[in-house]
Amino acid sequence: MRVELQLAPEVTRTLRLSQNNRFLVGRSDGQDEDGEETGTDLMLDLGPYNGADSGVSRIHAAFSYREGIVYLEDLNSTNGTRINGLRLNPNQLYRLREGDDLEFGSARVILNRFIVPTV
Repeated sequence: MRVELQLAPEVTRTLRLSQNNRFLVGRSDGQDEDGEETGTDLMLDLGPYNGADSGVSRIHAAFSYREGIVYLEDLNSTNGTRINGLRLNPNQLYRLREGDDLEFGSARVILNRFIVPTV
């Protein structure tokens, strides 16, 4: 399953979700002391999109895919996570739908669509 997200007016990002796996949302601080990026391949890094000023925690939330459904879970972030304005309780799964308006702190992300691979 892939999820297409709108991060900024001209920026979309596609996440590839595997069954029973989590894809983290957070922010890196850019680079470590060796000049290497501090984000991971399994993280949607909101740092480049004003994440620090928007209150995005380093490890903020997680997308997961289970039994054909995509979920979002707040990972006890400092400034909270919202779906369509509803604040999520930490460590609980919330079902996502196309068009959902997501907020990580005050960083806004729109879930454009789900892309289901053809077999």
